[in-house]
Formats: sequence, structure tokens, C-alpha cells
Amino acid sequence: MVNIMNKDRYLAIATLVIVGILLIESGDIPGKSSWQPYGSAMYPRFLLALIALLSLVLLVRSFLTAKPATPQSTATFHSLAGWFRHYRIIIALFGLFGLYALLLPMLGYLISTTLFMVSSQGLLLGCDTRRKWLINLGITFTLVPLVYAIFQYGLNVWLP
Repeated sequence: MVNIMNKDRYLAIATLVIVGILLIESGDIPGKSSWQPYGSAMYPRFLLALIALLSLVLLVRSFLTAKPATPQSTATFHSLAGWFRHYRIIIALFGLFGLYALLLPMLGYLISTTLFMVSSQGLLLGCDTRRKWLINLGITFTLVPLVYAIFQYGLNVWLP
């Protein structure tokens, strides 16, 4: 018997189910008030729609690309240290996010988000060249103020 499911299809279907549940639950978010140009549910629904679209793309791509059958586990870890070594970037990103959540009320949105973005992109990009650092800093110093301005002035949502 041929297994037609692979990890991309499982992920796409699970994400679509979760997004569907969250979209239904977003109906409980109160409507816009007199001082809001948009309702509070606009931004979460926009993000959920974007996640649903990307999940659909993943689902369609999983049918278009033929992957050879691989064993259930491609990586075997002989020790706990090997597991940590293999997932060190992911673990570090979780740690950075926890630190970001702690610093956000103390330092405010602009400073803590800038520090978080520079350090997380540094981990993900492996900023070992001047070009990667310029990309990292360019993205950070463009997106952080842009998101702040959109929330502060466009949506009238005050960030810390």
C-alpha cells in the first residue's frame, strides 16, 4: 500500500484546520469602537488568511514535487548532546524570544524588537559577511519603524 501523505501534507492540513478554528473563534472579538478605524479582529484575520494561503501553497506544492521515499527518521541521535547540537539554532531562537518577551515591557517596542530582530536574523543568516550584516540591519531598521507606524498611526493601537 502506498502512503500518499508526507510531512508537508500533514503540516498543511493541520495548519488549515487550526486556522479554520481560529477564524471561527475570531467572530467573538468585539467590533470596532468609535475611535478605531478598523475593528480589533482585522489584523488577526488578515494574518490567519495569509497563513491559510501559505498552507494551501504548501499543500499544492506537496503534490507537485515527487520526493523519493525516505526512512521514517533521517537523523539518529546517539546522545542528548547530539540532539542539542543539531537543534541549537531553534533552541537559541526560543531563548531569544523569551528574552524579548521579558524585555518588551521594560525597554519598549522599538528597542526590544530591534534587538530581537538583529539577533534572531544573525542566528538565522549566520552573519559572517558584511553583506549579510547590511541585509540584517536594513531589514530591521525598515520593518521595526514601519510596523510601529502602522500600528500607532494607521490602526491607532498603542505599542509598549
